[in-house]
Amino acid sequence: MDEMRVLQRLGEETGLPTEDRLSAARTRLEAAMTTTAAGTGAVRRARRPARRMVFTGVATAGVAASLAAVLVLAPDRTGGSTSPAQADPARILRGAAATALRLPDVEPRPDQFVYTRSREGRDLRESWRSVDGTRDGLVVEYPAAGRQQFVLPGCRDGRAAAVKGGQVVPGVTERCVPEPAYHADLPTDAAGMRAYLNKIGSGEAGDSNAAGKDVLYLLGEYLRPPSRAALFEAAATTPGLTVVERATDGAGRSGVGISWPSPGGANPAPLVLVFDPKTYAFLGVGGGAGTSATLAVAVVDRVGRTG
Repeated sequence: MDEMRVLQRLGEETGLPTEDRLSAARTRLEAAMTTTAAGTGAVRRARRPARRMVFTGVATAGVAASLAAVLVLAPDRTGGSTSPAQADPARILRGAAATALRLPDVEPRPDQFVYTRSREGRDLRESWRSVDGTRDGLVVEYPAAGRQQFVLPGCRDGRAAAVKGGQVVPGVTERCVPEPAYHADLPTDAAGMRAYLNKIGSGEAGDSNAAGKDVLYLLGEYLRPPSRAALFEAAATTPGLTVVERATDGAGRSGVGISWPSPGGANPAPLVLVFDPKTYAFLGVGGGAGTSATLAVAVVDRVGRTG
């Protein structure tokens, strides 16, 4: 039996929250959107890790994680109650927020790693990133030319091993700042997340396309369910979003897309985030700007483990 069928069976053996609970959760999130960001504390500007990206700046996106096993939301689980053809972008993103709240809430330990398996373009990619950024991680890619791997040196006491051609140079170090795979202080409410997105904004104020890339950047990080839900709720307030009723992510999975306004130019390519049409679980990226897909994410104890 393949992995997806095993995961689906595991999911079917676990009861889902009732619709009343989901509605209540959604109501709480919507109420949070009307509050101010006061009292949330200073918002720290995130240092974006130097990772391989697709579509000129799109990072691989992430889902939920569990200490025990790789988890992905089974595509035939019921979630959103509105058909994609009738839904507007905000309703889809709020449906994604409600789905995020049903995911396992696991707080990684500093000594662990975030494992991600994804597809970027045609290539399969696996990565193990240190939770606190101090331990050596690894990226493994599987292009047509054959398997390749690259070390991600951890940063300890302000120094990291120097890397050349993806391999550590023995005895040589360089200055560094830790690049953790998990930030424990990310906002857990929509208002705080909007303030955080404004703080790390990669574009000018009001640049919705840049805001979409910032959302995608955070989806590439390990987010616990409250922060993940807050991110989708904050994204729902972006002006100019449109629904793409038939979208496909980088793994060929069909879903409903949310298109961010395109930048100027003769042939602008929109950023399209693809969601499962039933559960509104985030799948990956589609559209002319490039494709990617998240296949699995887990928190593991060491490099090489996948669940």
